[in-house]
Amino acid sequence: MNWEDLKYFVFMARGKTLEHAAHALKVDKATISRRIKRLEDSLGKTLFERSRKGFALTHQGEKLYKSVQQVDFELSKIENDKPETPDFITGNIRISVAEGFGASLMVDAIADFHKSNPHIEIDLVSGSGFLSLSRREADMAISLSRSKSRLIHSKPLVNYRLGLYAHKDYPRLSEISSPADLSNHTLMSYIDDLVYAPELNYFENLFPSFSATIRCSSILAKRELVLRKTGLAILPSFLATDPLVDVLPEAISLERTFWLQTHKAFLNTARCRVLTKHLSKMFRHTL
Repeated sequence: MNWEDLKYFVFMARGKTLEHAAHALKVDKATISRRIKRLEDSLGKTLFERSRKGFALTHQGEKLYKSVQQVDFELSKIENDKPETPDFITGNIRISVAEGFGASLMVDAIADFHKSNPHIEIDLVSGSGFLSLSRREADMAISLSRSKSRLIHSKPLVNYRLGLYAHKDYPRLSEISSPADLSNHTLMSYIDDLVYAPELNYFENLFPSFSATIRCSSILAKRELVLRKTGLAILPSFLATDPLVDVLPEAISLERTFWLQTHKAFLNTARCRVLTKHLSKMFRHTL
């Protein structure tokens, strides 16, 4: 067993597909497969379960991955400690963000950042859920809660408000003067067993006497349904632009925080510092 084989194993464990590992290591997929097979043979253990969806770590694979994480962390620090001049910063940043934030505000942030830093490559991963920083699936993340991992550096990025929104031409909108009036209207929420962060479990707290008629795993799908005058939904204010209107803002209002999280092996790189500074400046006010 040697570190080269373990390096291939680590990249497979992070990305879960041959394509991801091959791209990251700049080799072909056959090389990845051969290296993983050699490592498994040398250990006499099956490290991955293979399926159409990709590669999932077995119990033995999980144990090995935990053992090599610290080595990977220290080597990543050395690798990321390359000298970079302020006028010519290069490299790649993979950043995982919440779906609504990524599809709206983060697009503007990346566009502005690219103008000043054209040689830094950005992988913007936006969706319902987050990549794991601890497993090095991403370098940075804008998350809904603070990580408890000792490998992750966390700082509050920006506060944002959520409210109940409807289309301004939603039928019988004028009849809603209190939360009790919502009983005769279509309310929309997330799907309980597909909620990827506890911070999104706010429907039952806000509406303990009501149940949602329509449930979505996607916040963008909820917004589209509100735009089609299908019903009302809790949305972040930065997604609720005209023609959406805030319904009962004094009675129904929440505040949450987006956290900027960075893997400590990546924290002191020049490209991380310039992106962190850019995001902190762009989101210095509550949304």
